[in-house]
Amino acid sequence: MLFRSSLTTDTGGTLNLNGGAITTTGAQSYGEAVTLGANTTLSSTGAGAIGFSSTVNGAYGLTVNTTGATTFDGAVGGAAPLASLTTDANGTLALNGGAITTTGAQSYGDAVTLGANTTLSSTSAGAIGFSSTVNGAYGLTVNTTGVTTFGGIIGGSTALTSLTTDANGTLVMNGGAITTT
Repeated sequence: MLFRSSLTTDTGGTLNLNGGAITTTGAQSYGEAVTLGANTTLSSTGAGAIGFSSTVNGAYGLTVNTTGATTFDGAVGGAAPLASLTTDANGTLALNGGAITTTGAQSYGDAVTLGANTTLSSTSAGAIGFSSTVNGAYGLTVNTTGVTTFGGIIGGSTALTSLTTDANGTLVMNGGAITTT
């Protein structure tokens, strides 16, 4: 476990996260392509932003805990699906990379904003769940033979262009409203 005030990596290389946990009081900025070599938890205890400027891959689970902003600017699990992806509540999550693929569950506790057309996939029937709102002028596709859950309003402040779920799973709508263009 690493404790620091903040952490920044440069761009252009690769970063292997093999240690399991990084905790800062401030921001964490990962400029390089990240490969998980162990289940990993990234936390900011002071509401610092946690951002990934490139891809994230590896057959392990990733948990991101901050009441600040979490940002994925690259595809997640495109070359090697993650085992799972979890974000905590009370922050924000920007999905700008176009795709997230896991073999297991995806759990989004934060309010989500789409910055690109986004496809979320679980290849082994993992649940994909949103505890809060989903907004952004882009399309969202969710593919899992497991359960997809929307716990907040979809497109309430910025309408999505489309919302698609696959036919083989189960859909639970608890948010009350969906707005698309």
